[in-house]
Amino acid sequence: MKDILEFKMVSNEKIEAFTIDSFIFFIENHSMYWGGGFSNHDIKGSIYSEDDLIININSFMKELAAFFINLKIEIHKIEIKIESFYFNSFEYDNFIEKFSSLPISIGCWEINL
Repeated sequence: MKDILEFKMVSNEKIEAFTIDSFIFFIENHSMYWGGGFSNHDIKGSIYSEDDLIININSFMKELAAFFINLKIEIHKIEIKIESFYFNSFEYDNFIEKFSSLPISIGCWEINL
């Protein structure tokens, strides 16, 4: 298994079970896994995949942002830390320009083995 990112999405509204089910479906539809949890107002954890899955981090991040936007809930903040291997090819400026309406912060996550 390989780590891709860690995240936390906080909403001012209650997060319903349907939202969690939709998130799990979204992640699994990308052949990835979610190790995390949720409460009434947040979803958090890490996203990882099988070692042989080829990931275009730019495409995935755009789809992840679109997923959160399409939830149609008020998002207070999204914090994402992309694993350093993927962060090196992440087009940060293009992403931030395209999703400037999201309260999002993106950083790098280094795995210390």
